[in-house]
Amino acid sequence: MSESNKLTKTQNGNELEISGKLKEKKNYSDNVILEKFLKRAKIDKSIWKVDRYTIGSWDVTMKMSDGKNKPKYPLTETNYSIKVWLKREVVNLEESLKGLIKNISSFPYIATMPLMREENGIAHEIATLDAHFGKLAWLLETGYRNYDTNISLEDYSYVTEKHLQWASPFRVSRIFYIIGQDIFHIDNMQGRTTSGVHDLDVDGRITKIQEKAFEIVVRNIYACRTVAPVEIVWSPGNHDYLASYMLCFALKEHFRNDKFVTVDLNKNARKARLWGNLLVGWTHRITGRYNNWGNELAQAFPDLWSKSIFREWHHGDQHKKQDVKAVPTFTSGGVLCRQLTALSPVDRWHFDNLFTDAIPGGESFLWSNTNGVFANFIAWTGQYEENRNKLIDMKQ
Repeated sequence: MSESNKLTKTQNGNELEISGKLKEKKNYSDNVILEKFLKRAKIDKSIWKVDRYTIGSWDVTMKMSDGKNKPKYPLTETNYSIKVWLKREVVNLEESLKGLIKNISSFPYIATMPLMREENGIAHEIATLDAHFGKLAWLLETGYRNYDTNISLEDYSYVTEKHLQWASPFRVSRIFYIIGQDIFHIDNMQGRTTSGVHDLDVDGRITKIQEKAFEIVVRNIYACRTVAPVEIVWSPGNHDYLASYMLCFALKEHFRNDKFVTVDLNKNARKARLWGNLLVGWTHRITGRYNNWGNELAQAFPDLWSKSIFREWHHGDQHKKQDVKAVPTFTSGGVLCRQLTALSPVDRWHFDNLFTDAIPGGESFLWSNTNGVFANFIAWTGQYEENRNKLIDMKQ
């Protein structure tokens, strides 16, 4: 905007006031001037709604010339003085998901009997952590990969397909499907995490991300369900406590009459399952003194602990400076602690802080009820755009 078109913005919570001037070569209607003003002020109309406005105008006539020694002619322009009051559109996430649930019957999925119902002692854990649906990363800015809502969902679907394919020879009798662990990049309408502290690079509104995520996750659950009964386990991360809870809430409603799909929405952020003599716990972070975590599994789940021989923690991204999304496994008090790789690639924040050496992917495990975890699959999606596209396009 030119000097004459400077504007001022004053925000107070969910209210925004902007004022300024415009100069146009001819008269326009108030609606047109208002739209031009909002565009120049770079107002996101999906977030801010006009409450009221005032527009004043006056004409100014000047003598103009097309060039040297050319006769001057009068030019009349209209100056506008504009003041707009806007209110942030506050969307109730719970109400949005209730509306989504009402339309559940329109999803084109057919529930069939799982292929394997016999108990053969093998379970499959699919734990695609730190997907960060809605993260926005730009190849030209980071040098690695583009990433947005659609790409993240495509990666997420791809790794699930790979894990089901690789596990198919083992005729699993149960699938544990882990949801949460920063599956969403943001947790609210302001595009921030649960704590509301950090501004993030986000591809769209949380409601749009939720709708797309719900559809792709439902599709994945049905794919798992054709193999074996599925138990969905909610394990929230620090980015997405509410959003991931509401996703699992919607899934629970969707599958409420399906005896082959269950959803664990227990409010305790740490979960665990006993499979024969194997105890696996999930938590998003392993922080503090590492040698305390073996004791934590025993204290948090004493009944399961007493029945187990093999014990593990599976956890996601710690978001600490020494962390690079995947660290070696370690033992703590007889418990094997595995930090799983993250699905999401480098964004600007990771680039600026030099957290750039991890390779995005998703992990799964095969459990034996007598011998513990006996297989670990990692479906890599690639750190670089060219490699990622080859993987996804070829469906290797």
